[in-house]
Amino acid sequence: MRDQIETERLVLRQLEDRDAVPFSKYGSDFDIARMTGSFPHPFPLLSAEFKVLHLRALKRRGLAHPYAITLPEDDTFIGVADLFKRDKDSLWEIGYWVARPFWGMGYVTEACKALLSEADASLGKQDRVAGVFKDNPGSIHVLKKLGFEVHGGPDTHFSMARLCKADGINFVLRADS
Repeated sequence: MRDQIETERLVLRQLEDRDAVPFSKYGSDFDIARMTGSFPHPFPLLSAEFKVLHLRALKRRGLAHPYAITLPEDDTFIGVADLFKRDKDSLWEIGYWVARPFWGMGYVTEACKALLSEADASLGKQDRVAGVFKDNPGSIHVLKKLGFEVHGGPDTHFSMARLCKADGINFVLRADS
């Protein structure tokens, strides 16, 4: 996977230490944190610094390809798009979030489309998966626009911000679609 992926309106680049500050600021929004499995609420800077280091370590181990989603004109950090494996034998899973000021602009779809295209070119075309909370219609809409389909029955996923499991939906993007 390339270190940088450019789209019409975005640059996806490798996460850097400096990204921890906006990561913490935007990740502390409860409406963002509760839709992830791993963000605590609030999301203090120290936790964000650890998260950035952890994602970079997963990349070095070949288990993740996390990218900062940025605006090209001034490198403004607006979120993260990640392709990761839960273990070495699992399918690649897509995860993403974007800061509230950038909701409804199509940035997540654009970033994820570019990430999936890069993955197909670099890792080979294969099935991809995603899991979302049932109460996250925006993310469900994004996955459907990307071509993902509901796969399997209802499931539960843990959310650090909620401090409990919540109903979830699993999706798959078939390589042959």
